[in-house]
Amino acid sequence: MQDLRKKGLKLRFLTNTTTIPRNKILNKLTNYGFDIEEEEIFTPVTATKKFLEEKNIKEVFVVTSKELLSEFNNYELTNKNPKAIIMGDIYKEFNWDILDKIFKLIHKHDSHLISLHQNKYCIRENEISLDLGPFVKAIEYASNKNAVLMGKPNINFLDLVIKDLDAQHENIVMIGDDIKSDIEGGYQAGLKTIQVKTGKYQSSDDKNSLQPDARIKNINEVLNLL
Repeated sequence: MQDLRKKGLKLRFLTNTTTIPRNKILNKLTNYGFDIEEEEIFTPVTATKKFLEEKNIKEVFVVTSKELLSEFNNYELTNKNPKAIIMGDIYKEFNWDILDKIFKLIHKHDSHLISLHQNKYCIRENEISLDLGPFVKAIEYASNKNAVLMGKPNINFLDLVIKDLDAQHENIVMIGDDIKSDIEGGYQAGLKTIQVKTGKYQSSDDKNSLQPDARIKNINEVLNLL
């Protein structure tokens, strides 16, 4: 990170993580040796709070990990008459009762459905696993209501970051391992893209209809490439 900063590059860290709050993401990254500030980290909750503020929504029903609930301390958490329902990753806690509860609240109150992200899959315990996206799609199908997407590859989420960087689109590079959230999202936002062949990278990505501007074996190759 220091080498990139020495070149005068601005850095922002985008994540679709919806299991822990931003301050814990920061702690985790600093423990790995990253020299970053909390304000440089953008999560789906960042965009969600902006959306709720713009809609003047205070009453919400939140389906997330218990740790993430602290991000919504300034809101009324309710299952009586929520104006918005926020879906995040709860891993193995997803079950029929929770999905049915969400469906009934939307049907009864016409609540906004907010999806913190819609990743199809992720890496859990070193192997590919279902992520939040399939559960959101089930609710959309049953309720006939489209979810408001807050994480990557949503263009509004990326626009928040672009505005914060105060740079022209053609001077911004999106680097990530996810062909959909990172590469397609970056392309749709008008950014250059680099895919890292680690994490969620799959060999089938090489045949995707949309390709990154470059691929690298690991993040250490970024500096030379730039």
